[in-house]
Amino acid sequence: MQITLRINGKEKTFTQDFISGRMFRRTLEIAKKFQQFQDGQIDVETLDIAVDYVVDLFDGQFTRDEFYDGIEAGRLIKTIVDCVNEVVNQATSAIGADGTPKKQGA
Repeated sequence: MQITLRINGKEKTFTQDFISGRMFRRTLEIAKKFQQFQDGQIDVETLDIAVDYVVDLFDGQFTRDEFYDGIEAGRLIKTIVDCVNEVVNQATSAIGADGTPKKQGA
């Protein structure tokens, strides 16, 4: 998973290739909060929680302020939602369509 931010006037790409079980759990909690985004009821506190989640997801490779200052306003919510979706998709791809774990190497 990657995020590109503008930091000090330059595009910088950050990569995360390991998602812990704890981060998956936190992702599920954040996903519940996103119902507010879908209802058009975004408040500063919820947005800060979501941005802090993304910062933690990327192991602090950038700060909350760097995220806010480095992302285009029109991409802010979409980027957060994309991060949540990617974590959920990675975790659920480990199980088959019927809910049973896939065999290794499958």
